[in-house]
Amino acid sequence: MISIDHIQEILNKWEQIDDEIWAKIICMQRNRRIAKAYARAPVLNINGSEDGFDGYKIGLNGFESPLNDPLVKRAKRHIGQGVRVKIDENGNVIVKRLSDCDVFIRGWHRDANSLSREVIDCHGELEYNKSVKLFDMKKFQNGVSKELRSAYPDRRKLENQCICAIAFVKDSTNVLDLPVWCLIINIVALDMLKSRLPPSKSFQVR
Repeated sequence: MISIDHIQEILNKWEQIDDEIWAKIICMQRNRRIAKAYARAPVLNINGSEDGFDGYKIGLNGFESPLNDPLVKRAKRHIGQGVRVKIDENGNVIVKRLSDCDVFIRGWHRDANSLSREVIDCHGELEYNKSVKLFDMKKFQNGVSKELRSAYPDRRKLENQCICAIAFVKDSTNVLDLPVWCLIINIVALDMLKSRLPPSKSFQVR
């Protein structure tokens, strides 16, 4: 997953990010970043409208596409109502599929992740109109505690767990084959990680 640069961007601008912001959303087409937005409202819709970003929803057809790619165009036409994502008072991120077309959560098979058991059990394929926990804060906190007990805590591994990826219409083992997808970076989780394992105190074996 293309994640290291996205996390570093946030850390570089950390002091400029308002306390109310809970996530950074990055809209992708294959390996191209199309748009980015900071989520302040607790509930955010990501759909196939042409509205762009208005603070409460992201319309994925509202951004210009640099790719003259028939699969990307077809996928964008089928996103429909997309998904609704929200953060709860504990820092969990909840997702509900509203689209008639398939929606997939990436990375459910990785050993180290902060996805909920519900997402893993359905192999990342969301059921229609069912709310599931996308990011499990308790699982993440347990992962941080476990990592801190190791001789060389790997901060990057934990940072990567703050990122969830949602693919619309089509899934693939190769990220470059995903026509339309979004990264959701949980800034609440990153903040907790910063307090427990500051960047200057992280160690990595090269």
